[in-house]
Amino acid sequence: MVRNHSISGKFIQTCVGALVLLLALGEVGQAQTKSPKRGLAYGYHSAADMQALAPGISWWYNWYSRPDAGAATIYPGLNVDYVPMQWGRDLDGSAVTADRLATNIPAGAKYLLGFNEPNFRSQANLTPTQAAALWPVLQEVARRKNLKLVSPAVNYCGDCVTENGTTYYSPTQYLDAFFAACPTCQVDYIAVHTYVCEERWLRDKIAELKKYNKPIWLTEFACGDMPASQITLAVQQKYLMDAVNYLEKEPAIFRYAWFSGRNNEIPNINLLGASGQLTALGQEYVSLPVNGEPGRLIPVATRASSQESNATGAANATDNNINTRWASAFADPQSLQLDFGSIQTFTRVQLSWEAAFARDYQLQTSSDGVNWTTIQTVVNGDGGVDNLTGLSGRGRYLRLLGTRRATTYGYSLYEIEVFGPATTALRTASVSASNSATTLDLYPNPAETQLHVALSGGARLRSLTITNALGQTVLTSAGPAAELTIASLPAGLYVVRATTTDAQQLTQRLVKR
Repeated sequence: MVRNHSISGKFIQTCVGALVLLLALGEVGQAQTKSPKRGLAYGYHSAADMQALAPGISWWYNWYSRPDAGAATIYPGLNVDYVPMQWGRDLDGSAVTADRLATNIPAGAKYLLGFNEPNFRSQANLTPTQAAALWPVLQEVARRKNLKLVSPAVNYCGDCVTENGTTYYSPTQYLDAFFAACPTCQVDYIAVHTYVCEERWLRDKIAELKKYNKPIWLTEFACGDMPASQITLAVQQKYLMDAVNYLEKEPAIFRYAWFSGRNNEIPNINLLGASGQLTALGQEYVSLPVNGEPGRLIPVATRASSQESNATGAANATDNNINTRWASAFADPQSLQLDFGSIQTFTRVQLSWEAAFARDYQLQTSSDGVNWTTIQTVVNGDGGVDNLTGLSGRGRYLRLLGTRRATTYGYSLYEIEVFGPATTALRTASVSASNSATTLDLYPNPAETQLHVALSGGARLRSLTITNALGQTVLTSAGPAAELTIASLPAGLYVVRATTTDAQQLTQRLVKR
């Protein structure tokens, strides 16, 4: 398949650190399942390629409606889904029809991806009206095969389609026109591509699409929007780590796919070398942690030396929400202090910085909140994700002490995640072992009218909150209610957050049909 894209410091720990971390987790690491979100945009797999990638990806697509021959017989047994796509107006050299497309789609498929970059004249090259006129073919196939439909996959472009005097440069511009031309069309998910090189710009691209209140598939991403000479392996590794950390924790993201396995359009993007051999970048992508890692320690209180506003308080950095943040006053030094309620052992800390990050900072521990011991010093940090492994510290308190800002603004942190040894429970020692493995279960999911809620491990429910993809609270319930009526909620992606009677915070994604 020929494709033609129009694509407009230091590591705190390298990808090797991520691999060492997984090995160090021992039994806990082995119990960790791979991410249901993580996938790959790639064709031409060999069987050995698929076997190498399978431990870390749950799905892939190849811009076509049949899997590539090398992987066709092996992927079902590796717990990897194939997702078919109808690339454009044609299929195998002639106009697509429902009969021919349905014949191509293999048994077991659950989704059908829409047109590939239709606003690019060099790609699917469909105006919004043309795409809308062709969409009923995809709907008919979805009906026959019981598939969910993913929207046309749009991207910012240069050489774009034009219709009625309008040139469709942006994803939302195109999708708005597509939905206007096809108001009753079935679209269950939104798809987008982006080749930005910083996590903050990736956030912006995803935020633009949340207005549709549908789960989002990021079906192509890599660092590509900078001069090729600047896209070193280290730059690509850094962006991959930052982006995956965000995508795993972003509730609006249903699935994401790196571009690509082997490709020479963008420097240093390949996950595969020789057949069945992962590159350094491939090892990183396969081994990066999944959201909800075991061993995380949950503080009982979080406080800071200052906050920029009422909306950026200290608790935002420990609320398990990647879209809220703590931001300090615009001065040095500043600190963020976590109280775990009892003495803990700290072996790893992961910091997810906003654009206003710390250039220099220290991690410190204390048993009394007065006397502090430094366990890690970072000089000339580069923001994004700082994954600090191999720590050896004990205390009731952990403090992040920022001593030099990278910008004129304050310190701004989306999330600080603290982990103990491999045998550490999910919560602090004050929580009983039976409750440390508590999970929140929703069924059915996707749901249409009624949602049943269950907690494992003997935990009792205190309250429930449901928020939409914009972060707005749309439903709350107090008490031990085990069933909610959600018929009035618009179709889309939601986050259900449960609080237990022993103060555990549990979250789960919900797809409302």
